[in-house]
Amino acid sequence: MNVNRDANGFVVLDRRACLERLAQRRVAALAITDHALPVVLPALYTLRGEDVLVGAASSGVLGRRMPDSVVSLCVHDLDDDLLNGWSVTVTGLAEVVTSLADLVAAAELRRWGTGEAVQVVVRIGTEHISGRLIHASHAASSSDLIQTEPRTP
Repeated sequence: MNVNRDANGFVVLDRRACLERLAQRRVAALAITDHALPVVLPALYTLRGEDVLVGAASSGVLGRRMPDSVVSLCVHDLDDDLLNGWSVTVTGLAEVVTSLADLVAAAELRRWGTGEAVQVVVRIGTEHISGRLIHASHAASSSDLIQTEPRTP
């Protein structure tokens, strides 16, 4: 079996494996821009088919900046001690959900706080999805990164 690895030696997950891992979680780190600056915030999500639905209070920074913007959503399960796990990233346009079927599906989204705030729900397509299996055998210590011989130009 031919295993695809990236430059760090991590196993590159195929689309199916990425979607399976996305389905295991409900909390992600969502990267957006706010006044041209990058911001990464926790977000609650669910899958609808192969699309990611994300909900946020419409008055919050996610609710104001996420719709109709290109965003990246990162979900992972990493062990700090063993340096093992996986990471999946989805990047795409966050389109406001308006169809009744998608809004019904989004009803299963959990909410932060009391849940009284008006929610905006967006759909992020998974056309740009990538994932990695992380293994400690590919982790270098800081001493491994120190160059001991001078570079030649």
